Amino acid sequence: MFCYTYLSNVECGLRELILWSEISCQHPIFITNVAQCLNITLPPTIVAGLERMRQCFANINQQARQLLASAPQHRHNTMHNFTLAQQTAHLMQQFLQYDQEFIGILQQVKNFGTNQPVFQTLIHHIENEQVYMLQLISTLLQQLCQGPTPYSNMFSVPPAPDENV
Repeated sequence: MFCYTYLSNVECGLRELILWSEISCQHPIFITNVAQCLNITLPPTIVAGLERMRQCFANINQQARQLLASAPQHRHNTMHNFTLAQQTAHLMQQFLQYDQEFIGILQQVKNFGTNQPVFQTLIHHIENEQVYMLQLISTLLQQLCQGPTPYSNMFSVPPAPDENV
C-alpha cells in the first residue's frame, strides 16, 4: 500500500529521509544475523554488498541529521533555504539510487535459504518496505523539485463564485 504524502516543508522531507534511511540501514544487519542464526551461508559478495548498503544508508542518515540540525538556525534566510532544498534533493536522489541497488541485492538473497520460510518471509518483508520507500522518496523528491503541488490547497475554502460570470 502506498499513500500520497504531502511535503509541507524541507524539514519534513529530511525527517522522512532520516526515518527511512535508519530503517534501511538496519535491514542488512537483520538479513546477515538471521542468515547466521539459520545456518544460511551467504556468499562473500552478497555479504559485502549488504555491508556496503548499510554504510551508504548510514551515511545518508548522518547527512540528513546534520542538515536538519542546521535548518532552524537559518529559517528566515531564503538563500540558505534554497541551498537546504538542493542538498535535501541530492540526498533523496542518492537514497533512491542506493535503494534500487539494495532491491537488486535482495533479489539475489532470495536465492538462499529457500527451504527456510522465516528467512524468505523476512526478505519478502524487507523488499516490500524498500519498494515502499522507493515510491515515497520519489514522490517527496518530485514535490521538492517542483514546489507546491495541486494538493497544497485541498483543504482550503474555495473562492466565492464571481457573480459577473
